[in-house]
Amino acid sequence: MKRMKWIALILAAALLVGCAPTVTVSNTTSFPVRAIVRSGTSSVLSPSPGESSSAEVTEGAYRVTVIPDAEWIEYAKLTRQVLNDQLAHADQLTGPQLLDVIRRLKEIALQMQAFEQAAGAGTSCGGKLGGEGADSAFVTVTQDASGALVVTCR
Repeated sequence: MKRMKWIALILAAALLVGCAPTVTVSNTTSFPVRAIVRSGTSSVLSPSPGESSSAEVTEGAYRVTVIPDAEWIEYAKLTRQVLNDQLAHADQLTGPQLLDVIRRLKEIALQMQAFEQAAGAGTSCGGKLGGEGADSAFVTVTQDASGALVVTCR
């Protein structure tokens, strides 16, 4: 009987732990971002383009601040340099390989341009979780027509 009581207590504790409010950040931009989630404690999320990341938070007010991921721009610059080096030795590439290098250079240039437009400043939103409010928040990161980051909390 004591064993059943302990099992019941462990299951109850597991249910309580699993019921913490969560904030999910969805990145719809073409480059990685850093999302700083503050709610009693701080968490840093790094959702890749087209992906989401979540963090458990405490009940009450929360705030999410999003900035472009500075490490990504260094990676993009290095990738561009490698591709330019390959292009400089185009005589060693086949036709399809050359076309692939050119396509990848164009893609990285567009992504870098989007990053640089968004890099001006971080933006944020917030709300309240738990109690009589929702138990989860969904944050969407997009870019407006000028390229600036837009963060929307729901």
